[in-house]
Amino acid sequence: MKIEEHPTVKKYHLTEKRTLPNMVDYSWLREITLEAGADDVGFVEIDREELNDQRTDILKAFPTTKSLISYVCHLNRPQLQSCDRSLADVEFVAIEFEMKKISRTIVKALRKNGIGAVVPSENFPMDMLKWPGKMWTVSHKPVAVAAGLGKIGHHRLLIHPVFGNYISIGTMLLDVVISKYNQPIEFNPCIECKLCVSVCPTGAISRSGEFEFFSCLAHTYRDRLGGFLNWTEAIVTSTSMSEYRQKRNDSESMAVWQSLTHGGGYRCGYCMSVCPAGEETIGSYVDDKNWYISSVIKPLQDRSEPVYVINGVDGETSVKKRFPNKSVRLVD
Repeated sequence: MKIEEHPTVKKYHLTEKRTLPNMVDYSWLREITLEAGADDVGFVEIDREELNDQRTDILKAFPTTKSLISYVCHLNRPQLQSCDRSLADVEFVAIEFEMKKISRTIVKALRKNGIGAVVPSENFPMDMLKWPGKMWTVSHKPVAVAAGLGKIGHHRLLIHPVFGNYISIGTMLLDVVISKYNQPIEFNPCIECKLCVSVCPTGAISRSGEFEFFSCLAHTYRDRLGGFLNWTEAIVTSTSMSEYRQKRNDSESMAVWQSLTHGGGYRCGYCMSVCPAGEETIGSYVDDKNWYISSVIKPLQDRSEPVYVINGVDGETSVKKRFPNKSVRLVD
């Protein structure tokens, strides 16, 4: 059969061609994003200067990109502040599911209107063929800053002017121009209180502003990306269960099982937990700093737990000095 005789091709030629939009209305797009469940949203054009360092990767992933949607969902602050870290994990797992549902709802509405869109993951999956290089499609925080959804705080997290850092960020790539774009906010909600420094168990966040990414990764993501290769190595190089248990205790093994089967598995996130910035949070800190320190800061500082420190990095002594209840586990 010639392609011209195929039923699908015949129907295509007989169907009235739909005129696809080359511009979408700002208010309409904002409305469908918020109705889908996002708590705030902003829009950025692909040619924005703030995207210079990732424009090539974005266009490689979706060559017709003309605009980006940046949106945030509000996290439940009391769960993230609890010293029972399983509560924080429950919230992180729930928000990942919620973000996926929101993005699918938006994509469906856009598709009905002839607008093409793709949704880079806000977390995982990533392109593991690029490991250990840049595996993600979009760096969400710079896009959110350009879209007017906040500024980067001392702890390197995005701080929304209202919700503070208790947010999850998503990005979508669109093949149309938007009638209006947002601009960055004029001030940084970060109050430079350095409470994030006081609770960071690995010392990854310094008072001067430096950030040790791999120190954070090795501990916070120990049961996920940060320690998975170490875990598999411990298994394959052990000749018996007793030898394996010398490398990983049962609690650590069960933590990996839980992260693989149920999600979560973040060993830290304390910098997010203690941040008082943002209109909805600032009052509890400003009105009673002593209460805030005793109820939010101290329980995390005093929590008994292992802290995973990269071997050769000057962190072991610091942990023992600053957090006497925490134990040090050296990792390669």
